[in-house]
Amino acid sequence: MSNGPLVTIRELLAQCSPEEQETLFRELRERHIIHEFERIIGAPAEMILEAVHRAPELTRRMLRGVIADAAFRTFVVPAVAPQGWRDVTPAGNFAYDYMMEDDLGRVSVQVKLQRSERGAPVVKDGARFGFPGEVFMTETQKTRTGNDGDGEKTRPYRYGEFDVLAVSMQPSTGQWDRYMYTLGRWLLPGKGENEIATLQPVARTPNEFWTDDFATVATWFRAEDGGKRMALAAAVKRPRRKKGAGGEAPELF
Repeated sequence: MSNGPLVTIRELLAQCSPEEQETLFRELRERHIIHEFERIIGAPAEMILEAVHRAPELTRRMLRGVIADAAFRTFVVPAVAPQGWRDVTPAGNFAYDYMMEDDLGRVSVQVKLQRSERGAPVVKDGARFGFPGEVFMTETQKTRTGNDGDGEKTRPYRYGEFDVLAVSMQPSTGQWDRYMYTLGRWLLPGKGENEIATLQPVARTPNEFWTDDFATVATWFRAEDGGKRMALAAAVKRPRRKKGAGGEAPELF
């Protein structure tokens, strides 16, 4: 098909009123789907989006996390391909979202979304985490909660389950292609043995723990770092007491 008919159609569309263009759009939508998911769920994209729009805040927040994951594949994977990186993520459920590989080996990546409340990014005093100025926050825990056979909680991540944490900075930047990266082994520790803390500080600009470049964080992962790790400032390490069913327990945040 030559471009001639398309040029004519575009010229005619420019002469149509907004109402006429809307009518043509609806007629075309009856013949074409936007995404294969419409067939899978049995509903048009407009209905799916309306359901999301009407959903509770928790559901919409979870969806934004899913979008952050998908955006990594859409933006980051192609961007690092010229550097020799390939997405070799296997099928199945793992503690990481992506397995990236280059000629030097593999790096597993867990993708999370920058934390926000009431539509605004959460900002904390960086001094409590040993960072200058203010920091953003992210929440690192698995979606499902429960206990394993030994009574240990399964929702917290544990050191070694993923190599790199990629945090989508869309809430503060308005862009889905912006990420900050750090190493999983550098994250703040949680309460249990080998657990990673749920809340983690995210530097607003690159520093010794955070970078906005995937190649840089991969280099960090492969380098000897002497066992360094983020740490709470001394004044914040004093536990607060929280009452619970099993008595009192310390909180670090």
